[in-house]
Amino acid sequence: MAPSTTFTLAPLPFVDDVIAPVAGDPDATRRYLTLIAAATDRLMGADDPALMIEALFELIRDELRLDLFFNFRRDGDVVQLEACGGLTPAQQRAVMGLDVGGSLCGRAMRERRVLHLVGIQRSDDPAAAFVRSVGIDVYLCMPLFYGEQLLGTLSFGRRAAAPFTDEEQRLMSLLCHYVALAKHRLRIEQALREGIETQTRLLAELNHRVRNALQVAIGLVSNEVRSAADPVTRAALARAAERLQVLASAHRPLYATAEPGLVDLAALFGDVIGQLRGDEATPEIIVPEPVAVPIERAVAAALLLDTLLTGPTAVPRIVMTMCRDGGNEILRIAFDGVGWERGVDLVGTDRLISRLCHQLRATLTSEGSGCLILVMPHDGGEHRHRVPD
Repeated sequence: MAPSTTFTLAPLPFVDDVIAPVAGDPDATRRYLTLIAAATDRLMGADDPALMIEALFELIRDELRLDLFFNFRRDGDVVQLEACGGLTPAQQRAVMGLDVGGSLCGRAMRERRVLHLVGIQRSDDPAAAFVRSVGIDVYLCMPLFYGEQLLGTLSFGRRAAAPFTDEEQRLMSLLCHYVALAKHRLRIEQALREGIETQTRLLAELNHRVRNALQVAIGLVSNEVRSAADPVTRAALARAAERLQVLASAHRPLYATAEPGLVDLAALFGDVIGQLRGDEATPEIIVPEPVAVPIERAVAAALLLDTLLTGPTAVPRIVMTMCRDGGNEILRIAFDGVGWERGVDLVGTDRLISRLCHQLRATLTSEGSGCLILVMPHDGGEHRHRVPD
């Protein structure tokens, strides 16, 4: 004998529609509103889809006299059990191997409609075989939609109870609407995490390959330095190897930050100075707050520092600060040391310094004897530095 009653109920995502049928029962109205508020809070703050449904079931099972639930997740053509409750361990193992396509949940997904079945114990419907085997007599199975996207099903069963009333069905339909929203949010967040992880892996692989290529280039140039007879040629090649080493430094994981593609500028500056002036004292670099810049800007800034260090200058004391200028975030770097004020004159005479300043959209000014100021945008905005009168 087929189930005695089967009908559909469209999702009703409005609280007013839920509480209207019980408007004459203030206690029921208050209970429903309390359930809706508590369920919404748990669903919107959840970070695990299975635990989320388990918590919802525990919240509503007494009020709605529920004995079990099933939650099936649909990903493309693949449907799998995500959560269930109210079953013995043996029954849980059985539902894990259930042919979902031939079950009531499969029917609800194919027909994209809500199923409310009563008298299941007197039915011989093969789709209800598993539900019948666990003693369920009343069953409500609801597809979960986000727009037109079918996310799966959420169903509840009663072993010895009356059919779900209209107001109960509307309440559970509303809760399923929130479940679908929460599941969609969790899927989007998972996709974003996977995208970030993929981006991080790709950036790490790119840095690794660039670093390896630069090390090969450094080795080749260094070999030419050793074999060059002309002192001028040897000096030029040595300088080229040195700059390649600066480029390689910016791609080292040692200076990476928590955010993919950004480099700790203070740490990189310390390494560049150590490479060139290893026999001198460790530079003092003062950074009130961390300064992380994209790797392409870090490379340009490191090359600029390398070029400035080649002159007759002392190891500087470096202070990095950030400020606001016309709505843009500005990075100000002060190099304080003997001979550093002469860096301003190099902008007009050294083509590499001029090009690096242009790339960084930076300006160089002096602030008294022995102090060079580099100012550049930190947030990608425009910077037009005005020299003080």
